[in-house]
Amino acid sequence: MNELSLSWEPRWVRVRLKFAGTEIVTCKDLSTNLLVCPLCVDIDKLCPEGKETNITVDNIYTFYTLEDLVNHMVTHGSPKFVKVIKSVKEFGKKGGSS
Repeated sequence: MNELSLSWEPRWVRVRLKFAGTEIVTCKDLSTNLLVCPLCVDIDKLCPEGKETNITVDNIYTFYTLEDLVNHMVTHGSPKFVKVIKSVKEFGKKGGSS
């Protein structure tokens, strides 16, 4: 009888991807090739530059394709996310870590 794996141990690395002339810096799982939204997740914690991590995050948005990730990122321009993005930018201007 085969055991069904119910757990996933990611191997996150930082990647730079190009889409329509724009560079997107995000995290990619080496075992599944899943991408995360760099606007939803603190990529400095999930996949620090030059390091591989196996951090697991609850309720994380992951995407199979770069196009799916970009389509999701566009939703951050909707009124629902504008307040969050503004507060993050303002926090950064006040000297907070990003």
